[in-house]
Amino acid sequence: KSVLAPFLAITSTHINDVSGFSQQAYAVKGPMLPGMVLRRRLSAELNIVVCDSPDSEKKWQKSAALLAPLNNKWKLSAGLLQQPANEKQADLKQFLLQVADIDAFLQQCRRNPEITILSTDKNTGAVQLKTRAAWIDTAMNDPLVLFIAEARRPLVERELTGFDLSTNKVNLTHRNMPGLTGEGLVVSLKENRPDTLDMDLRGRYVYSPAASKDMQTHATTMATIIAGGGNTYYTGKGVAWGASLSSSDFANLLPDNISELQRLNVSVQNHSYGVGIENYYGADAAAYDAQAFQNSALLHIFSAGNLGTQASAAGNYTGIAAYANLSGSFKMAKNDLTVGSIDSFGTVPALSSRGPAYDGRLKPELVALGEDGSSGAAAIVSGVALLIQDAWKQRNNILPSSALVKAVLVNSANDVERRGIDFVSGYGSVNAYRALQTVVLDRIITGTVQQGQINRHSISIPANARNLKISLCWTDPPAQANTYKALVNDLDLELYRPLSNESWKPWVLNSNANIDSLQLLPVRRRDSVNTIEQVSIDDPQAGNYELRVGGFAMSGAQPYAIAWQYDTLEHFMLSYPVKGDHLFAGQTHAIRWETTLTGNATLQYRINSGSWRTVSATVALDKNYFRWQTPDTLGALQLRMLINNREWLSDTVSLSSTLSVNTGFNCADSFLVYWQRAAVDSYHVYRLGPKYLELFKTVADTALLQYKTGNPYQVFTVAPLLPFRIEGARSYAFDYTQQQVGCYISGFIADPAGDASANLSLQLGTTYNVSKVVFEKLSPTGFRPVHAFTPVSSRQVLGTELAGKGLNTYRARVELSSGTVYYTKPEQVYIFAGQRYYVFPNPVRPGMPLQLLAEDPDELVFAVYDLYGRTVLKYPVTGFLSTIKLPLLQKGVYYYSILKAGMKQESHSFIVSE
Repeated sequence: KSVLAPFLAITSTHINDVSGFSQQAYAVKGPMLPGMVLRRRLSAELNIVVCDSPDSEKKWQKSAALLAPLNNKWKLSAGLLQQPANEKQADLKQFLLQVADIDAFLQQCRRNPEITILSTDKNTGAVQLKTRAAWIDTAMNDPLVLFIAEARRPLVERELTGFDLSTNKVNLTHRNMPGLTGEGLVVSLKENRPDTLDMDLRGRYVYSPAASKDMQTHATTMATIIAGGGNTYYTGKGVAWGASLSSSDFANLLPDNISELQRLNVSVQNHSYGVGIENYYGADAAAYDAQAFQNSALLHIFSAGNLGTQASAAGNYTGIAAYANLSGSFKMAKNDLTVGSIDSFGTVPALSSRGPAYDGRLKPELVALGEDGSSGAAAIVSGVALLIQDAWKQRNNILPSSALVKAVLVNSANDVERRGIDFVSGYGSVNAYRALQTVVLDRIITGTVQQGQINRHSISIPANARNLKISLCWTDPPAQANTYKALVNDLDLELYRPLSNESWKPWVLNSNANIDSLQLLPVRRRDSVNTIEQVSIDDPQAGNYELRVGGFAMSGAQPYAIAWQYDTLEHFMLSYPVKGDHLFAGQTHAIRWETTLTGNATLQYRINSGSWRTVSATVALDKNYFRWQTPDTLGALQLRMLINNREWLSDTVSLSSTLSVNTGFNCADSFLVYWQRAAVDSYHVYRLGPKYLELFKTVADTALLQYKTGNPYQVFTVAPLLPFRIEGARSYAFDYTQQQVGCYISGFIADPAGDASANLSLQLGTTYNVSKVVFEKLSPTGFRPVHAFTPVSSRQVLGTELAGKGLNTYRARVELSSGTVYYTKPEQVYIFAGQRYYVFPNPVRPGMPLQLLAEDPDELVFAVYDLYGRTVLKYPVTGFLSTIKLPLLQKGVYYYSILKAGMKQESHSFIVSE
């Protein structure tokens, strides 16, 4: 009965559908009868059904299985079922429905101008729409509608720990190239589905029928790293935060259908998964190579895996520990990028999978920050690839080839681990800012070469240049599966200086199958294995150079791309912090820079343009970072580095703490959010718009009162405004409706305190406008006040009140200065005071239950007997308060006994009376 109670109809509510059949819903218990159409299961035996014909309904009336006719509230979600009636007004709301006939329902909606269809899923009959809240009453009585819920709002995700944009210079890109966001591009995640309602992905998920039905936190994290909007917190801002996202199920390890990827406009697909060590060029690797070869702009990026301490059990590198342990044969593809992980200081962790590929090719090609393993590292590279595509498209109105993107990424990477390329870190750690500079400075060359042909390209190197680096990349035709070597078209790169008749070949590693060979430094020689070749010179002479690209062993004409770069003699650049970064008071941060300078430097800071203070006079420049614990204060902070009587200044950035923001109250007509006070004069308040946070107000107070009429915004965040209008770190974004705060009341608890009193605790959302709090106790004539508190200065109000034996019921009353009064729900306290059991009411009406209060309910049985000693009922007690349903007893005197472990504890009489 308790399950059915909300749905029991006072009278039958027959509604005829288009067939003329009754749509009266009934509750039935037990097996389904002929003619019953199941609408909802309430338990294993209890169902809600409608009839399939008028004759069926007549037959049901004679069935004992038919319990009761129902109203149509059974269609509502639990949230709507509990929603107060006064909230169902004319406000526009979004609803999610399931309907029996979606075509008929949509046709019906088209005739109602107040309904806007937002999305549909014809497979499940799901419809998301926007209309007036009062429309629920109409929808409940619509025979096509089977289920109604209020559409879910964005949920705050957990903070992304260990995600640091500065490690791979993404923060520097965001600061200096704000127009590059990935907007207009689409990245696909091949794994389980991310949370499409996640706040940081809001409004940018593109549905694909290939998506997994299973949602997983890992996928949400990858999506956030690649393209998070930064709505939840600053760590939720991804690399290409303007890009859209889609997903496909990784149960299929072969490439997705290209027509679907093209329909979605996917240009990068991220693969952060593995299947174990597989050291061969499989059908899946060939398939990925074929898809990339046939679709030149599409780039697949794989995580290397987290099997770095293991050895392959098969293939050319069998038994060699800590090498050749990439997690999947699809990662043996030539035309993808495989990415290992580093920590925030450029060290490859032991668990990051290493190369070489099965045929000696350099794998992984790149590394990136991956505190969670190589999954997050691949996601960072996917985001940077999107930014490169964005930059190229803005300049050339077309997407770049994947070979061009790869050439830019590997050429701009920072060398880590051993000097030069290696099978642990590949070409190095991704440097987003240098990669984008390569595109912006147009240091890219493209061409096509054929068998026996040598193409020549000229570049000019200025005086005082350092660290010249050139990378050639091409998208190779697929090889036959299980071939001994994957390379098909063998191109050769050579750097030539006409003035001195010098030439330089690319760096090549020793791939012989023993650990000593695999650990050797690279040497310059011809490369006949890889589809990426790189030449570098530490101290190039000024002048003209010639890049030579030859076709050595070709199956046809082969397009290629070259990226090149160099540093200057006295290059220095602070890369963290920069404008938009946040330092936190009293915490340790890694100050980062890039430089060609050597020796030691002096690091200083100042707050609010005050005096410079020295952090350290012995900062090692070649380390490229310095760990510094900031002072425990708030303000606008600037750094400077002193090197050989020269100074380099940082941007002015925030030094602040994260504010705590809470809901004060959530009433029918208004709500209040408030936050802790900081040592500032004003705050920025943001609200969540269709995709991103929007600046809403600048306020001097620490509270924001808003009326709900015409105000659909629910998610807010607050940032302190520091001197010079520098914005401090925003608080975690929060949905004020999700903080379990009602209209001023957060919670009310009543607990026993000894044998004659009760402890009462009221938690207020805020004391704003509260004039009085009154604790009340239920008496035979109703609730009466037992304690009043005024003024109310704390959000927690405590009191100890007298309590009698048995059941005591309390509530709290909150009075506002405006005269408005709010009540908590009643809470009950049981006081036994030496009496172990209470049975009530006595007398009891026929058909009504008895209530049993038991101090110790374990192994307790409640037995009822008539005047002749015959057993009427035996009820196993399961809790402190039990509702004992009696059979329909005649008026008269009965007896009950309370048995514990079979032993009688008490026995008394009770009366059944009108």
